Amino acid sequence: MSKRWTSVLSMVLLTLICSETYALGTDRAKGTKVVMPENPVKTESCLACHSTVKQLHKRGAHQNVNCSSCHEVPAEHSKQPSPKTRPATRFDPASCSQCHKDQHKELMDPKYHYQWAKKGGNTSYSYIQDPVDGWPLEVQYRLPRFHIGVMTDFMANRSDGRFMYKDKTDQGAPQDKHWEALKDVHPEKGLLNKGDIVGMAWRPHKGREATQESRCLVCKTTDNILEYATKYAPNPKGYDFTTRNIPFFKNSQNSFNCNLCHDPHSAEPRIVIDPIIDSMTGEWNKDSVYNKNVGKKPWTKLEVVEMGVRGFPRRIGILKEYDSNYMCGQCHNGAFRYVARKNADGKNLTPADTEAKGISFYSTEFFRTPIEINKVLSERGWNNGADPLTGVTQYNAADHHHLEIVTNSKHGANGVGCTDCHFAKKSDGSFEHQPSLVKEKVANTCMRSECHGPGSKTNWTDPGQPLYLIETIQQEYRVRTNKMEKDAKVAREILMKVQKGEATLPEKELTALRKAYSQHLTTRYFYFTDYSKGFHDPEGFSQAASKVIFDLRDANKNAQAALKTSSRN
Repeated sequence: MSKRWTSVLSMVLLTLICSETYALGTDRAKGTKVVMPENPVKTESCLACHSTVKQLHKRGAHQNVNCSSCHEVPAEHSKQPSPKTRPATRFDPASCSQCHKDQHKELMDPKYHYQWAKKGGNTSYSYIQDPVDGWPLEVQYRLPRFHIGVMTDFMANRSDGRFMYKDKTDQGAPQDKHWEALKDVHPEKGLLNKGDIVGMAWRPHKGREATQESRCLVCKTTDNILEYATKYAPNPKGYDFTTRNIPFFKNSQNSFNCNLCHDPHSAEPRIVIDPIIDSMTGEWNKDSVYNKNVGKKPWTKLEVVEMGVRGFPRRIGILKEYDSNYMCGQCHNGAFRYVARKNADGKNLTPADTEAKGISFYSTEFFRTPIEINKVLSERGWNNGADPLTGVTQYNAADHHHLEIVTNSKHGANGVGCTDCHFAKKSDGSFEHQPSLVKEKVANTCMRSECHGPGSKTNWTDPGQPLYLIETIQQEYRVRTNKMEKDAKVAREILMKVQKGEATLPEKELTALRKAYSQHLTTRYFYFTDYSKGFHDPEGFSQAASKVIFDLRDANKNAQAALKTSSRN
């Protein structure tokens, strides 16, 4: 039996008895008036039974919020508590906007998107073509979308036409309630997420079409959080990591819920996506940079809270500090990658395989660069099979490793979080809840910061200053990426000749060439799915790309000198 299942009870007890609790008052919404619901209940009566909730409620900024602000509590529930009398929970952002009106309004405001569009939007389309399937791997441009409508977008685009907009014009505005915007065009398909239109993604480099598993949906809505088993436990009573996405999607109503990042009982900053919790508990991945340095900046501590009650494991993580890198990083991370890997023997990698080495199957190990990923995975023998053109072993790193890149970067080390660049700072010092389109906000982000604002060393006074610096950093990315692709093309052509039997190489030169090209493949996809064009970690990208380029050039030079054309040609 897996270590995970046998330790569930002991972990629950350990959490209740020994864990450090944080009771963080962020003051982020200081002065917000608590609006009493129409039918308030006696909060103390609820907390008398719900002891874990009581622990959270009593220590946080929501201690004066009535339970019925977020729950519709049947009168008979306190007398005969059961699944039948269980209170209904509100997950819509409007429930939070009873008090937090500005934040909801800002999430729904498309002003930055329309401002961007009025400037001309994407004026051109530059890409590098994938050598295997011809898919355009986007280098410079993509379509910015609305965070509040992420679930609506995902199912409209990634269902191959099964779910479509009732009115096409709704695609041009934020849609937080997907069933008001979408319709099921092919209900006869049952659990199959597929229609008759080719699927797509707004970011062309991802190139994905229909998806069938719900684990990609858990960071796009928390509507089903009370029915979703954590710790990857099977859950016949609700949802788990094996659940198909159709029932999960159809039983949700809202996108990008507030309680993804803010605990509703205490108002503390939190994470609820289990692979990230698993990566930060210290039970697994003990050698990761996070677990080796937890408690030091920027490796924020996490308090795991076992929520229990419903007959299957449920847990959340409370952050010791308000750290947006982890809150945003719940979705923007490189976890799940072991799901698609193979072991050295060619068989699919399993949880038992990774746990034998102390690694959680669904986790992230907080690698900063693809060079680290390629090296560690090649040593373990965990791979993504052979590249179809060259036969080189692949160690795929494609899946938006923003959490890992940013926390390891110079900005991350100095305590800069996602919201410092993505949320505009208002005149009263609070932050606007609208994360898209960073370049449209520089006057109210970096120019208002302690790092680059008034009185700082850089002392930016004109938005053109940060904007031009961003352009120079992104141009470095484009130039080095172009150089990397050119040198990789040379290696690829040599390897293809060897693969086809048209030429031969001595083992030493062939091994070096394969290693250099494998390293390139890992690096290419790692940064293509970063979206920032090198800005999240300029130093990390430049070092990784330079190593790939130098290694390719050395390997190409030696291979060209030793290459022998087959006599049959």
